[in-house]
Amino acid sequence: MIKKIRKRFILLALSVVAAVILAIAVGISVANYANTVKNADEIILGLETGSVVLPPDVFGGGPPEEGGRGQIIEPKGLPRETAFSARYFIVDADERGNILRSDLGRIAYVQSGDLDAFVAEADKERGFVGDYRYKRIETEKGYTYIFLDCEKELDACRDFVLSAVIVTVAGLLVIGVLIVFLSKKVLAPVEESYEKQKRFITDAGHELKTPLTVIGANAELLELEIGENEWIDSIKGQVKRLGKLTKELFFLTRMDEGNRDLPKGAFSLKSALEEVTDGLKEAALVAGKSVSVEAEEIELFANEEMIRRALGLILDNAIKYAESEEIAVSLRREGKNAVLEERNAASFPKGAHPELFERFYRPDDSRSKDTGGHGIGLSVVKSIAEAHGGNVGAASDGETVTFRLTFPIESK
Repeated sequence: MIKKIRKRFILLALSVVAAVILAIAVGISVANYANTVKNADEIILGLETGSVVLPPDVFGGGPPEEGGRGQIIEPKGLPRETAFSARYFIVDADERGNILRSDLGRIAYVQSGDLDAFVAEADKERGFVGDYRYKRIETEKGYTYIFLDCEKELDACRDFVLSAVIVTVAGLLVIGVLIVFLSKKVLAPVEESYEKQKRFITDAGHELKTPLTVIGANAELLELEIGENEWIDSIKGQVKRLGKLTKELFFLTRMDEGNRDLPKGAFSLKSALEEVTDGLKEAALVAGKSVSVEAEEIELFANEEMIRRALGLILDNAIKYAESEEIAVSLRREGKNAVLEERNAASFPKGAHPELFERFYRPDDSRSKDTGGHGIGLSVVKSIAEAHGGNVGAASDGETVTFRLTFPIESK
């Protein structure tokens, strides 16, 4: 149990850390990409409107041969060096995509023979063709395309994503080692408390066995001497009830220890269900209930004794607490699982009720005492189901409660 809790703690902690790191990395990556696109669109807009001339007139105070550098004219709204490093080309084409004119003076890599492919791929108002950001402008003769080289900026975005992945993986490995180390210390008090609880149950059970046996034997002797009476019957009933509770607590303790290497074999689940039902017919008649079974033939590979015990506890719970005379049980195959459903009328709020499988939970304490219940039978069912890789649940529609027990149909 503690190992299972520790694994869940480690996985949960790693998942949270991974989610936070991933969210930060994705956020920065998206922001970088959006900023790249924004800057590219601003340059293209400047080229379109003529507000930016690339390259600008560096020697604003006269030509250099006259001896002066003059004042540098910077493009408005752009970083100072952007105008000198930007690489772009402009293409005019008709509506069919035929090239009418091109300006390749500010690009070296793209040749005139590549323009048809660029124009063919630029089929939207704006977007990317490879590493080139473009804008398509409608004209009288067709379209004007402005392509801006963004390879350097996009490579920076890609390098950041790669670095983020490497740092995230390395960080998770380091954090994982720390969490594994610290989880043992964090859960140490829980483990100690759990071990004390198990020892208490085991020791208390052993201590109870002898007095229960003595009380039961003395009650039998008293009955032989003075005959049957309500007090002796009450003593015997309480001894039996306490003995059953002790056995079930022992069983749950063993299951909690994680010893799930159960001896298994193939058997007919339908036959097991019918035999368990037959064994509870007398109890059902006394309680004024009837059990109807509709079952498919299913061969289950599992621990037959435990499966029969789970079936018996489900039916026994229905016989004790059902508010209707009719208890309906169905057994069918769903994919690779065997599914048992038991339905009966009961006053439960609508929705799922996992609390019914908690230890010592009793929705109606006074009624449980009348029926001899102690709120642990369904916990045993849950442990048996989980030990076989299955699950159990309960849900209500407001008038009827349905218990659903699922087991995987394993092969040898």
